[in-house]
Amino acid sequence: METMTATKSQTTSVESIHLNTCTDVQDVAMISVDNTQTFENKELNELYVTEWEQVAQATKTIMEACAYYGITLINVIEEHPLGHISLAANYKDKKPFDSINYFEVANRTDEENGLSKRAQFTVAELQTFLKELATNGTGSQMLRPDHGIVDTQWVELTQPLQESDFDVKIVKWTNPAREAYSWFDGTTLDEQLTKREKKIVLIWWVATDYCVGNTALDARKHGYEVYLIDDAIRGVAQETTDAMMQTLKGEWVRFISSQKLFQILNQQFAD
Repeated sequence: METMTATKSQTTSVESIHLNTCTDVQDVAMISVDNTQTFENKELNELYVTEWEQVAQATKTIMEACAYYGITLINVIEEHPLGHISLAANYKDKKPFDSINYFEVANRTDEENGLSKRAQFTVAELQTFLKELATNGTGSQMLRPDHGIVDTQWVELTQPLQESDFDVKIVKWTNPAREAYSWFDGTTLDEQLTKREKKIVLIWWVATDYCVGNTALDARKHGYEVYLIDDAIRGVAQETTDAMMQTLKGEWVRFISSQKLFQILNQQFAD
């Protein structure tokens, strides 16, 4: 299995093709998003996604079906350094789920920076990052509790999945001064798909309203035909999940059940 770390990718244009008319399984890739204990182990008290157990019931079956037909399996996970810019504990005056924006920090100095001792980014890097958010319309960064910390149990795959199940592993946000939800932002994902001449991506896991949804939207921008496996995704909150679902449908992201996926795979790719 190839392991890739985050680097900037280039936008590509891909010839559109639908799954139910695809005749070459090599056109298809499966992307498993953040299938780690940080989102699925309630005892860790991190960013637990409710009902993930229902998603897990389909997990191994989907993986085995895709592997059987020769679909490329890509595992994408986030591994934050402890001093990451998105973690509330790296700020003196913030708690989890508070937001921070550029105007709060625009006049901060190195001496009065508002950062905790464990922060691994400078006030200048924080100002640059938040100014970019203000420029692109996002406005602010929501701060999270510690989660997905590199070299901890939090970034281990949830059973029954194992790293050996995947063909490619891509890790993002090892840079403590950068954060984004899309797996096309600052990673090699598009490069990996382009190199393998993929035209269709199947996306699953968590969270619909953040990394899954934004990855799907960017996949469409890069020209891929995108399918979300609707019984194998879950969101963090109902309101934000509903809003993301509407956005996804407006951008022609398709939704498919695992059973329908199995049916299409058997029809299109069975020997």
